[in-house]
Amino acid sequence: MHKLFIGSIVPLIVLLAACGQWSSSAPSGNTSRSAQSALAPASAPNQPASALPNAACANSYYPVPSGASWSYSSSGSVIGNYTYVHSITALSATGFTTSDQFNSGIRHTIQWNCQDGNLTALDTGLSAGSVANSKMKMTPDSVSADGYNIPAVFDTGKTWTEKVEISGTLALNGGIVGTSQNVAILSCRAAGNEAVMVPAGSFDTVKVTCTANFVNNTALEGVQGQPVSDTDSSIDWYARGVGLVKSLSTGADGTETIVLTHYTLK
Repeated sequence: MHKLFIGSIVPLIVLLAACGQWSSSAPSGNTSRSAQSALAPASAPNQPASALPNAACANSYYPVPSGASWSYSSSGSVIGNYTYVHSITALSATGFTTSDQFNSGIRHTIQWNCQDGNLTALDTGLSAGSVANSKMKMTPDSVSADGYNIPAVFDTGKTWTEKVEISGTLALNGGIVGTSQNVAILSCRAAGNEAVMVPAGSFDTVKVTCTANFVNNTALEGVQGQPVSDTDSSIDWYARGVGLVKSLSTGADGTETIVLTHYTLK
């Protein structure tokens, strides 16, 4: 799980956990031109492509070897303390897939695109990709993505953004009941280096500050509801060769802290 989803995915867990397991997958509809541009093969900066399983996705602060996994523990969220395992489940020439398996049994899968080590997440968190349980299903019909979620380099003062728009169809018991449009805009800045201690160990990290704005528009049975919006701020710490080791996310429901407890890079 990453900063674009930490604050926004929690309400979905609250709503769906009682109804059974849900999952999300890569969108089956059309991908915008901006998202398609991230699919172009590229060489990884400062690393030999021959030594990498996926040169376009080579990122020193977010390694994506096949089978890698990171275990995290959360405290302070509206649903109470929880744990989850973040893992790389698939790699392609221009992207990869991650899966977050929560201790509640819920699973969340995200498709990423890559270009020159810049990583773009094709999910807003509000829509959670394709969300399904025994009664309800939400499937994306189109995805638009501009910018990137995680940069190839974290030079102090560097800024970056990502905007993701997803339109989807809502179904209840197999019948179409409405539509959903979701927009997430992430704005980040690299804020220098900092030593961080978490259960997984002590790390020299780069510190990143971000603001994420979310808007959801849902229409049920042809009746348009009121847009729902939210703004979260976060501080994230990344260690070279390891990935995200800590995240502090603050929103309307308080402050959530996520720390790395264990990791395996295969």
